[in-house]
Amino acid sequence: MRHLLLVVVLTSIGCATKKAQQSYLYTGEVFNELPLPTPNSIRTGSGAPGYAYWQQQVDHVIQATLDVENNVIDGHEKITYHNNSPDTLEYIWLQLDQNIHNENSTRSREGRSTGEDSYSGMHVSALTIDSVPHEIKVYGTLGKVNLDTPLLPGVSLEMELDWVFPMPVDANLRMGYDDSYEAGAVWELAHWFPAPCVYDDVYGWNTLQYIGRGEFYTNFGDYEVSITVPRDFLVIASGELDNPEVALTEEQHLRLQEAAKSDDVISICSEDEVAEASSRPGGEGDITWEFIGNNIRTFAWATSASFIWEASSVEIDNIDGEQVRILCQSAYPKEAKKYWVRAVDYVKHAIKYYSDTLYPYPWPQMSVVRGAAGGMEYPMLVYCRGSSHEGLFNVTDHEVAHNWFPMLLNSDERRHAWMDEGINTFVNYNSLEAYYGDKEHKPDVSKYIAKRFALDLKPVNTKPDLLKSRGHLSYRKPGYGLRFLREEILGKVRFDEAFTEYVRRWAFKAPRPADFYRTMEDAAGVDLQWFYRGFFEETLQLDQGISHAKEIQKGKEWQVRVTIQNYDDWVCPVALKIECVDGSVHEYTLPVSIWAWSTKHVQSFYIPAQVHSISIDPEEAYPDINRDNNHWYFN
Repeated sequence: MRHLLLVVVLTSIGCATKKAQQSYLYTGEVFNELPLPTPNSIRTGSGAPGYAYWQQQVDHVIQATLDVENNVIDGHEKITYHNNSPDTLEYIWLQLDQNIHNENSTRSREGRSTGEDSYSGMHVSALTIDSVPHEIKVYGTLGKVNLDTPLLPGVSLEMELDWVFPMPVDANLRMGYDDSYEAGAVWELAHWFPAPCVYDDVYGWNTLQYIGRGEFYTNFGDYEVSITVPRDFLVIASGELDNPEVALTEEQHLRLQEAAKSDDVISICSEDEVAEASSRPGGEGDITWEFIGNNIRTFAWATSASFIWEASSVEIDNIDGEQVRILCQSAYPKEAKKYWVRAVDYVKHAIKYYSDTLYPYPWPQMSVVRGAAGGMEYPMLVYCRGSSHEGLFNVTDHEVAHNWFPMLLNSDERRHAWMDEGINTFVNYNSLEAYYGDKEHKPDVSKYIAKRFALDLKPVNTKPDLLKSRGHLSYRKPGYGLRFLREEILGKVRFDEAFTEYVRRWAFKAPRPADFYRTMEDAAGVDLQWFYRGFFEETLQLDQGISHAKEIQKGKEWQVRVTIQNYDDWVCPVALKIECVDGSVHEYTLPVSIWAWSTKHVQSFYIPAQVHSISIDPEEAYPDINRDNNHWYFN
């Protein structure tokens, strides 16, 4: 019995000792494949659109009149809906985004009124389909139209609507009304007409309510838009002016033609001409401006009697390698002149830079307008404010770049805000570096500091409607992450080839996150599942540290044995720098695979001189939440 008791005691001591030892074993689950959608003939495993890829096309012919006395827009619209899907459609869902101001909207019922008290919403007074009257059932910012005859694959229908849009005058929600200018108010119109929701291969009808945090997901189509405004107003829009001989004076028309082929900035309507009768075509009554916009995802416009209008053009190589000039325009009241005198040049830089580095700008013009909206993008038109030259350049560059993401690559901003805002923040960083050079500036990417957000509770790829604030997760973190991937993981050349392949593949199409992930892996030739999981799909954190180091002289060399630990749940390669007492520096990059089975990695390095210090991530380029353990010093 005494022998048995001794065995039990010794066994217990052995178990206690074993339990006290720290285990560094790691399952490596961060390296597991993400549960991405199964590839098919529409969206392939390589990330490219498949041979069966389809998307709907929705064309619009719109006639609209602005009643400036009552701040109301009366509109008539003909929609040609092309069912390119393989499905039979029993109904059409419409976006009525401006109903967000109504007391019955989801946003209002959340207790977050836009300030438009008693807003009646967008009212559709008549709706026909192929000349047959139909009813529209309104549900917040959506309208449903049941079809008498189902719409078969490959068949189109024509929907005509009469509608009234009361202009919100207190809320500046991605558009707005600004009456703070001496020569007259500025109207900025966006999402101002009923438009079919997107029907796609992933979700069918995309019918998320518009509540303001998530932006927009719309269809490509051709637009013919006629806008009737008072004679003394100018109009800037998402398209090419199709009747300049009617909307402009002869002199203005000549100036616009000159600007379209000139590097110089030309005043189409100068400060001295604002509010002068001679600066507008002779005659009485309103003027109708006509615009054409082809293969764009929505149509926006701005109008005012206070606009100074300036224009120039910039030369780019188009997709066929031919040299073309893009008309670049600005419109602003004289009160903003101090900074806006350079607005056209800011547009020209953005058009040229992104055409050279991403994809040739595919439309004939790009305009920036000063009004109520602080910064918002639409095809061929952006709204900006800016209270300094740097501020105006930064916001203009950001909004113009949105004509690539999401105007060219039509991502779903209601679900994946990072695919336009985050990617945009990333490309803006490079554009700002190209523009400013060594001059001090403030790119948005550098505002992400991992330690400050160590307790993140939501991943980047979260619907923006479920985020209290989009600034961190939709803009800065993904922008930083893509820069990190480019400069520290893949390298600039390898990343740029893969990224431009993504843009080329999905130009004028609608990519999802899986398409981006797969294309980057396919074109770069690297498994990046660990990266996407840690930085976009989950809330993993990085904390690498040096737990021990030892050096031994062996002949003319020094063997340095370094123990590195991964203290948190994300993994990354290890950037290691060894500095010697003779001033020499030795740098190594250990691959991410060292963490596949253990949270501790021991590696020896042979150095020709005695070591002074060892550092992990010496440039502080990695999203490490604790840098206190990143250094080791020898006496």
